[in-house]
Amino acid sequence: MKLTTVLLCLTGVLSAQPSPVIQTETREVLVDAIVTAKNGAYVSDLTAKDFHISQDGKEQIIRGFALESASASAQTRSLVLFFDETSMEARDQIPVRQAAASFIDAEAGPNHMLAMVTFNGSVRVVQNFTDNAGRLKDALNQASFHGLAPSAADSDRSHDPSRVEEDRAVGRGGTPLVTSFGVRNMIRSLGDLGKSLGVLPGRKIVILFTGTLSSSGDQKSEVREVIEAANKSGVAFYPVDVRPVYAQTNPGDAPPLGIQPRYGARGGPGGGPQGETDNIGSSLPESGSSSQEVLFGLANGTGGFVVRNTTDLLGGLQNIAQEQSQYYVLTYVAPESKEGTCHAIRVKVDRKQTTVRSRTTYCTEKPLDLLAGTSTGKDLEQRAAATQTGDIAASIRLPYFYLSPNVARVNLAMEIAADALKFQNQKGKLHAEMDLLGIASTPDGSVAARFSDTVKLDLTQAEIDKMKGKSLHYEKAFKIAPGQYRFTMAFSSGGQSFGKLEAPLDVEPRKAGELALSSLALGREARPAADLGLGLGVSIGDQTPLVAQGMQVIPAGSSQFMKSEQAFFYFEVYDSNPASVTAQVRIVDRPAGAPKWDSGMLKLIVPQQGGNLPISSLAPGKYQLEVTAIDSSGKQVKRTADFEVQ
Repeated sequence: MKLTTVLLCLTGVLSAQPSPVIQTETREVLVDAIVTAKNGAYVSDLTAKDFHISQDGKEQIIRGFALESASASAQTRSLVLFFDETSMEARDQIPVRQAAASFIDAEAGPNHMLAMVTFNGSVRVVQNFTDNAGRLKDALNQASFHGLAPSAADSDRSHDPSRVEEDRAVGRGGTPLVTSFGVRNMIRSLGDLGKSLGVLPGRKIVILFTGTLSSSGDQKSEVREVIEAANKSGVAFYPVDVRPVYAQTNPGDAPPLGIQPRYGARGGPGGGPQGETDNIGSSLPESGSSSQEVLFGLANGTGGFVVRNTTDLLGGLQNIAQEQSQYYVLTYVAPESKEGTCHAIRVKVDRKQTTVRSRTTYCTEKPLDLLAGTSTGKDLEQRAAATQTGDIAASIRLPYFYLSPNVARVNLAMEIAADALKFQNQKGKLHAEMDLLGIASTPDGSVAARFSDTVKLDLTQAEIDKMKGKSLHYEKAFKIAPGQYRFTMAFSSGGQSFGKLEAPLDVEPRKAGELALSSLALGREARPAADLGLGLGVSIGDQTPLVAQGMQVIPAGSSQFMKSEQAFFYFEVYDSNPASVTAQVRIVDRPAGAPKWDSGMLKLIVPQQGGNLPISSLAPGKYQLEVTAIDSSGKQVKRTADFEVQ
């Protein structure tokens, strides 16, 4: 069974309508840091003792440390090509297309996922994440690239250096080429993209192809918001100024050079950073004379760099590509602070003549507890604390996956009897609501994680009739630290019928760098990953798709399967070198302990794994899915999940 992984964003996970996003109080902060030597070469022999992280000027204890390049071949990389058509002139389109096409040929391939987005006043996903170079180049050729730049005839005038300033600032009829309003829309689109990419693991790169950008002081707040969103999602921006060199080096346009750089980067061909100190925190001019101010703000704030002043765009793109596998991952636990506040992060190393680039901010988030303090929320709290189980039939499963050694993501899946929904006629529509409260508590009764939610349904009578005897599928994700918990879910519809479920939630501890397995997710539905779409402008929080072998497994809230239906499983392996791990998948008859199906030893090419369960070949009864992983040293880790075939 050879399994490959296609990671693709994005989708909200829901039953009937998109549910609100779960936010949590986890204060563990992951910081990606790139270290370069004076000659621009990447430094890859540092240890945790060489690093220092400070938050708001106070040094923090580094709890986790890893060099991503050590296992780069096994990690899926995610990169987005974002073309700002509104700022590029016709003269620049040919070299941009040529450089992008060559870059796609060199980078697209197994575990190297690329997506393509254009902005011409609104965002368009030209090609979703794929490792198929041909598909990406077809999308590149089909992209309009018309934008708001002047026509080719007008652009020809700007090849006269004496007219660059005029052509850059004013188009035909004296109309500004790119208004401040248009630039702000583009910046906001980058923020939406940054939020969306948060569902993917690891460090994500967005390459922003752009030209002339007007710059004004009122853009600073938008840029800061984009940086905050990107830092929360692990996204780094790498802007590429596609204009000819002479158009970038006019007095008043280029930032002063020869200044000690605030953030270093790889030099060499392709116009990597050249010692610029531009930062969005500095004052923005009211005119378009500093077109690159926004670019440096985005790059400096997220740990990227700006490609500029170059005739070798491809070389610049190749420099960016190298940074997908040349970074350290540092972890610290942030001090308690007021919800919704942002804090400055600074990373330093104890080695002379090196430069560090990393994210610059960390922002706390307010947990999303929609029903907190309401009468509905208080009623559910009482239901959760009572001994009665209620009258709504339901089932629940709680598979978990590690985000880091100290944080796990629980992908809660639940099946609720649809007949329990109480529909009422509201303005000609049949409306029903299901209120839910989930609490994970420790043995001493303290709350480790909590959320509340409301699912709303507006259906026709015919749709309601089709739901009779069926279940309502509900999913939610939340973060929690390793430990032993009791999870309680209380839910009600219309304030009358209610239900209550309790289940153990045991998240085993995980040590950084050592072999570990997630729990096993079971599902009865899988869909092609290509159907998920790249959802921009939708905040979907931690609802991460479970994707393996190009398919997204939908976790089931029940462990009972009919022989006539399909069944799927999904798990993740964690190791400093996942490519060296092998695994064995078995199905065992629970009462007899006899094996009924065995995959044999499998080589795990990527950390995400999944497949079909051959339940059609099993007799009705009780079974156990068993996954055993073995690393290069012979260490074994086993996970099991019980299920029934009816």
